[in-house]
Amino acid sequence: MVRGAADHFFLRGMDYEGYYPIVLGVFQNNDFLVADTDRVEDRAIVKGIPRSGSGLAMEIEIRRRPKGVDVHVLVVPLEELPRETGRFLSRQGVFVSISTDPACRAKLGEVVPSLKREFETRPTDPRFARTPLHIPEWVFFNLRGGSVTWLIGILLGILGGAYFLLWSPNVLYRDNDVLNQGLLFLIVPWFAGIWARTVVRGYVAGFLAVALPAVLYVVSAAGLGLPGLARPPGVYLLDGFLSHFSGAAGLLVPAVVGLLTGVSGAIAGAVGGRIFPVEMKRPALTP
Repeated sequence: MVRGAADHFFLRGMDYEGYYPIVLGVFQNNDFLVADTDRVEDRAIVKGIPRSGSGLAMEIEIRRRPKGVDVHVLVVPLEELPRETGRFLSRQGVFVSISTDPACRAKLGEVVPSLKREFETRPTDPRFARTPLHIPEWVFFNLRGGSVTWLIGILLGILGGAYFLLWSPNVLYRDNDVLNQGLLFLIVPWFAGIWARTVVRGYVAGFLAVALPAVLYVVSAAGLGLPGLARPPGVYLLDGFLSHFSGAAGLLVPAVVGLLTGVSGAIAGAVGGRIFPVEMKRPALTP
């Protein structure tokens, strides 16, 4: 059983790329030499040995998370630390089987505050600004947060679904059932969802883009009001559901259809998130 001390914490809002240099600085400020590192896109482990050649050693592992950074800190006597390149105690399950060592616990207490310190957000260098500084970011669709683009996608999707169901002229495609279903239940929610840029928001956008216009269609087709909105030829899938739901029960049809079309929106949201991530990376400034 390994002797030492360990701690784990989560830093909300901390950027993985920006936090890695902070970890290296903590090693240097506590008289550790970096002996080995293993860094990939979403995880990094750093092994440090005492500058004096004896005493306590340390490993710090950081992992990228959607809303911050996970940090694992391990302090052990130098003789417990693997000397082979590429071998780390962090990968050997020592966090759950460590034997507490007083000296390591004291050193851990000195190091952790530096790792948890709230670092002030440095202003973005104007040379790297994505938008003019005097114009609000939401004018440019708020590419960093994504809420404005999500709202735009929902509104455009609802408008497209309503046009197809209620206002489009009686042209040839209205007689093609397969094309009708594809346009309304795949293309419309996909278009709405891709603006959302996340799976959950994409599902909501896909649901609303079809479900809300379908409410007006169903009210008219079921004879509950709004006469003339549901025109022949109708939409095969909606009319098929309505044949099984009579009267006011037909209002369940838009919800059922929306749950199905939300899947297309969710897939589109995932694709949009890959093309334009919600959290856009901004260049870090050098001190």
